[in-house]
Amino acid sequence: MQFIENLKAKGHLVAYVGDSWAPAPAARAPPTAWWWATGEDIPFVPNKRFGGVTLGGKIAPIFFNTQEDSGSLPIEVDVSRLDMGDVIDVYPYEGRIEKAGATVAEFKLKSDVQFDEVRAGGRINLIIGRSLTARRASS
Repeated sequence: MQFIENLKAKGHLVAYVGDSWAPAPAARAPPTAWWWATGEDIPFVPNKRFGGVTLGGKIAPIFFNTQEDSGSLPIEVDVSRLDMGDVIDVYPYEGRIEKAGATVAEFKLKSDVQFDEVRAGGRINLIIGRSLTARRASS
């Protein structure tokens, strides 16, 4: 935890990076622990956090979906050129990651809807918001 706190103190968003995020008996435990360490408080909702970025060579569907639900941005990308503590720039709209000004990885998001999910604070919020908007627009 101290290492993560030191990274956060530098003023950068801390990304969760790994070669493979596979399901485990408690598949939702890793993202939940990560959000407690790096996420942001959800306004007016006690003991809940959201947000963040996860980079992984392969992210299991349940782990990927959990992150989408929480407003995190999961990205499947080759992370072999990244090391713990690296300062990187992630350009999700361009589909690339840079380290020290050089492109170290390129990717394509699974869906452009991921941008809307992050802006809404999660996939569930987006679904509910769109439903309420459609209902209001039709009345």
